Amino acid sequence: MKKVFITIGVIAMTAMSAFAQGNQVSDRYLNTKFSQNWFIDLSGSINAWQGSDRSKLIDFNTMYFKNTKGSPNFGGSLKVGKYVSPVVGLRVGVDMNQMTNRFGDYVFETAHADVMFSLADLFAGFREDRVYRPVLFVGGGIAGKGTKFFQVKGLNREFCAVGGLINNFRLSKSIDLHLDLQATGTKWSIEKENMTADPRSLHFDFAALLGLNWNIGGRQFDACEAQTIVTDCSEKDARIKSLEDQVNDLKNRPVTPVRPDTVVKFVNVESDGQLISTPFSIFFNKGSYEITSKRDIVNLGEMVKSAKAGDYKIRLRGTCDNGTGSKEINQKLAENRCRKVKEELVKLGMPESKIVVDAAGGVSELAPPAELDRRVFVELIK
Repeated sequence: MKKVFITIGVIAMTAMSAFAQGNQVSDRYLNTKFSQNWFIDLSGSINAWQGSDRSKLIDFNTMYFKNTKGSPNFGGSLKVGKYVSPVVGLRVGVDMNQMTNRFGDYVFETAHADVMFSLADLFAGFREDRVYRPVLFVGGGIAGKGTKFFQVKGLNREFCAVGGLINNFRLSKSIDLHLDLQATGTKWSIEKENMTADPRSLHFDFAALLGLNWNIGGRQFDACEAQTIVTDCSEKDARIKSLEDQVNDLKNRPVTPVRPDTVVKFVNVESDGQLISTPFSIFFNKGSYEITSKRDIVNLGEMVKSAKAGDYKIRLRGTCDNGTGSKEINQKLAENRCRKVKEELVKLGMPESKIVVDAAGGVSELAPPAELDRRVFVELIK
């Protein structure tokens, strides 16, 4: 029994060390919506049993790998859960496994709730496309003993503790293959015909589970554009001076009258083989890729009409300001902003093959102020 727990611990520590070798990622992620990051696990298992009576009246430490028919002990499980952050997940599930002792064959059933900790996301930062993801879990619930699957007779119930390591292997955006190493402990002994709740007796199930994990809606977390923290005093003073200059500049600018929102009318003229178009920009809030202005949707519709009339393509160039967030976060955010605008163009009738996407990540083209670089630049091209 101790060797099994030690083995699980060594595997977990090895995985933690491997991921810890990479750069520590301090990127923060927004909490997901309630409908996101749910998953369903369906697994088959092979299990072994060990019982011991600490009263020393009976002391059997034999591992039971097969039932009385000589076949391995098989079982299965169904689990449903949700990741509430890239590192922490919750799930509930039911396991049903064969067991045997000198009195015959039985069914061991557990219903338990677990807390999961993703080691890769904890030590190397969240990546949606990670191929291998080790996850530690601990939990507890209720265990019962019956004579047949789904036909329980003389059922005993007792609290149980569950723990182990999940090895997830990404097959696609929605499907993972997982190999779990799981240990379940109760205070029964399988060497007793009637599994009474004797505090001096222990009963352990060690199982290897192989199955599929279906991620409902995919495993996605929106990255925050975290503000860079300035620690050097001289740099801090320079930043304050720069902000003061910006404020003074804004005070001295002439006030222009505010005009109501209008729809951009696109003009397309060919001159010497070059297309001259009237582009426009869609601006986004910090850390977001949601289109908030209805005017932007109307302008996209006008752009689609112009593109179809002249058989042109539409190019999207997405950017973030490079003063906040890491390079990886800004690149992902720029891609999401382009994707969001592309989806709206397709809805408005623009063929997907006629849309060119260029995600540039963090830039400093229009700043200051920084929010001017949080945009998607939309233009017509040949």
